[in-house]
Amino acid sequence: MQKTSIGKYVTILLMFVFTVTTTTAQKFSPSSYIAEHKNLAQQLMIETGVPASVILAVAFHESAYGNSRVAKHLNNHFGIKGKNNSKVIRSAYKGYGSAEESYRDFVGLMQRRKANRVLFDKYDSDDYEGWVKGIFRAGYTSLSSWTPKVLATIRRYNLDKYDQIQQSPETKGMLAKSGTTKIQQDILLRSIEANDTSADFTTTGETHVVSKGDTLSELATRYNTSVEALKRRNNLQSSKLSIGQRLLL
Repeated sequence: MQKTSIGKYVTILLMFVFTVTTTTAQKFSPSSYIAEHKNLAQQLMIETGVPASVILAVAFHESAYGNSRVAKHLNNHFGIKGKNNSKVIRSAYKGYGSAEESYRDFVGLMQRRKANRVLFDKYDSDDYEGWVKGIFRAGYTSLSSWTPKVLATIRRYNLDKYDQIQQSPETKGMLAKSGTTKIQQDILLRSIEANDTSADFTTTGETHVVSKGDTLSELATRYNTSVEALKRRNNLQSSKLSIGQRLLL
């Protein structure tokens, strides 16, 4: 009887440790998110022509680098609306079986929508700025802050370097054949890690949509943070907010 009780206690303890470990493992930092998804973004660039930097930056922004609720529970990294069968959260966002499905649906959306299809003829895969502005004009979002924030993400993490892999025929063939590959001696990620400080990126992984009357000071108090921290996390140059703007907390 005593052995049975001890056995149950050990089992429960192991389950708890596994749950905590799994939850912790699912928490992304900016650099780990990029490292996890850069190869897929490069492969999709080769397959479709959408710059890897744009794919990564939009996913980074829309999913709070993989830590938003819809990214965690629905594998939705691009804020695409649709049906889901989740019993964990109630959401108007589309559910996917994996992050890769979400990534492929995003580039598929670029190809399916008439307003987006013109971008493939108008911009090369190394013109990330043209692509980001074009996606905004095509109606991906109505938030005026979206374009500068996505562009700031590309520039801050040097994501445009991942677009250059397509310039090498040898590397292009290797990626097309294998689907994913590791860039040897990835100096970019080391640079990202160096800038990936807790002061800048301590976050709940959640976002807040600004409504009428919201101020940075009031939001900092509500979410137990500081005005300066909110500015850093959202690349804000001033305290001015726009209704509908989404803030990383």
